[in-house]
Amino acid sequence: MRSQVFLSFAACLTFSALAAAGQEAGKDGPRPAVVTLSNGEVFTGDIALTPGRSFKLNIPKAGDLKTSDMITGEDVQYGKIRTFTFAPVREIEFYAEREEMTRDWRFIETTKYDEKTAEADYTPAQKEFSGQPHPVRYLAATVTFESGESLQGHLYTTTIYLKTKDKTLRWVLHSKEQGKEGQSLNDLVYVEHIRMLDRQKDIAAQVKVKLTGVKLGPKDAVQALTRESMTPVPTKITGEDTCVVASTFGEDFYLALRQGGKYVVGWPAPKDAELFALAQDHLQRARDFYNERQLLGAILSPDGREVLTLVNLRRRIAPTNFGEIGGEWDKERGALVEPWRLSIWRWKYDRRNKELALATRGTFFRLIFLPKDPTPLVELSESLWRMQRQGDTVTVGAK
Repeated sequence: MRSQVFLSFAACLTFSALAAAGQEAGKDGPRPAVVTLSNGEVFTGDIALTPGRSFKLNIPKAGDLKTSDMITGEDVQYGKIRTFTFAPVREIEFYAEREEMTRDWRFIETTKYDEKTAEADYTPAQKEFSGQPHPVRYLAATVTFESGESLQGHLYTTTIYLKTKDKTLRWVLHSKEQGKEGQSLNDLVYVEHIRMLDRQKDIAAQVKVKLTGVKLGPKDAVQALTRESMTPVPTKITGEDTCVVASTFGEDFYLALRQGGKYVVGWPAPKDAELFALAQDHLQRARDFYNERQLLGAILSPDGREVLTLVNLRRRIAPTNFGEIGGEWDKERGALVEPWRLSIWRWKYDRRNKELALATRGTFFRLIFLPKDPTPLVELSESLWRMQRQGDTVTVGAK
């Protein structure tokens, strides 16, 4: 009983902190919702995530939400993982993708390998089972957004809270649930449906973009990157100075253009040389797949807690005492190639200690080059940074 009281008290404290954080953020606070469990129980209250946390949905199949691959030109999934809070969500439905009763097991033999012939026996090794059967359920989710769009996939483990009139309930959402010996699948009760009872501001499925002072050609490209979740989203040119950005789920976005062999990114004029030097130092010290990292710009967030950096990245092949390392092997070219990205990295900023910690990253464009190919040139455009939004239309470059 004492542990249950403590759990309820801790949940209340967490929800109170979450409510305060939501009020501060202005858009990610608790929302009224109804939660239905798989055993038929229904609860109504204010729902929220743990403060500072988001949903992460792994999307094996993106459905109609696609964009053009920047290497092959083919239509592909624009991003395997979408990150979002409850703010743009209308409802989430969970369903069993696979269920089974299983037992614990271990291999009782190892792979047979003949050292003389260097041949191995790849027939399945024998297993030894133990204990009584227990239930296992694999869950998938369909998320419907306020824009009317929906995505299907698997949620990363997430904790949600529902504050009712009497108490605060807490559920941990898993993509895989496992019971104990002697339990049945019916004993594994899970959240089956979450439905919002309010309506957020209208979220457009598509945002029309008007580019002032820009003339796009048939071979040019425009790419949008959401500002909060740092996700590249489908961006399609519709005219010589217009394009459409889809599936932002209510987020604002950054813009970049590819015109000929030149890349242009919306970015404000340099203002803080000391901040740039600090970001340059941390960028070069970072351990990353890309061993050539050029800092193009650094911006301090309005609250002073984050730093946004624009980086030109390339994975160079480097000769070592053990041979050449780096790059990637390209089967079609039959050669090592060097991946390149034009990305934004967001850092947490400890102003007192002058320290940066990499928090997340998003990419506008990615390509592969032969080692002899030059790294693409990138220009910064303050005009592309200036955006005025009215409803589902954004004008870029207007003063």
